[in-house]
Amino acid sequence: MQTSIIGHQQIVEQLQRTVASDRIAGAYLFVGPKGVGKERVAHHFAQLIFCQQDTQPPTVCGTCLACRKADSGNHPDLQLIRPEGSLLRIGQIRQLQKQIIYEPLEASRKVYILTDVERMNAEAENCLLKTLEEPPASSVLILLTSNIEALLPTTRSRCQILQFHPMPTRELAEVLTDQFSVAPEQATTLAIAAGGAIGKALTQLEKGGTFTEEVPEILKETDLLAAFRLAENLKDNPEILDELVTWYRDLLFLQQGAPNELITHIHSLEELQRIAPYYSRLRIQQAIQIIFSTKSLLENTNTNATLALEVMCLKLLK
Repeated sequence: MQTSIIGHQQIVEQLQRTVASDRIAGAYLFVGPKGVGKERVAHHFAQLIFCQQDTQPPTVCGTCLACRKADSGNHPDLQLIRPEGSLLRIGQIRQLQKQIIYEPLEASRKVYILTDVERMNAEAENCLLKTLEEPPASSVLILLTSNIEALLPTTRSRCQILQFHPMPTRELAEVLTDQFSVAPEQATTLAIAAGGAIGKALTQLEKGGTFTEEVPEILKETDLLAAFRLAENLKDNPEILDELVTWYRDLLFLQQGAPNELITHIHSLEELQRIAPYYSRLRIQQAIQIIFSTKSLLENTNTNATLALEVMCLKLLK
């Protein structure tokens, strides 16, 4: 049975043709928002290379020994490298370089998937460039990033770039309803809040199915001293920043008189309508930009998270 990939059909077909023709590049750069499905497709690509079923076009059977090993994380020629803490470190890159020179143990190629490569510092990226310039013929490097601008132009030029896009929210809502038995109203809420990113929607579904319906305190708070308490709460749950944007976006929709079906947190509509008059359109737009800037700072630099979140909360409360 072929591994199920939701969306990205053109990219999957392109990778199938690549494997069928045996014209696999030494390095790929998968670019797209977090949760859009880059890692899932990278893993699928590795399985297309490994799968022992000889089919045209190549598929992932899911039942052969190679597919089962890849699924369980035990394939000796597949390695997933994630950042250690906030950074992808030079020690991890050097370890990769020590391993990549050896021939594959079982498959035709060794596959290395590096996630969040925008979180490399300059030292680690320069080290990786040496491998990208002359990758061994029996290896494939798949770099995943949500921020291509954080990478050096030389890093980008050494890779074949594949761009991943979020699904249209209506299409994602249909997938959630048809394939995951989510109620239509809830599916629409999840799809909008996830920004069309299937991974984000499924993660939230696992957590309980809906985005928090209690209006965040920061939208109602006026005391600047509360900024430090609010920042402390956010530090333990950085993923809340994405959700926070959806609340401000709802306020913006209410300012513009948008129809209720565009409101993500429809169950909090009455409270949002009470809050909206206290915000100008400019203030809401500035708040969204402040959150995005803070999120980028946390993801792409080695900044002090507590300090960055405190500054963000102070700006939001002013």
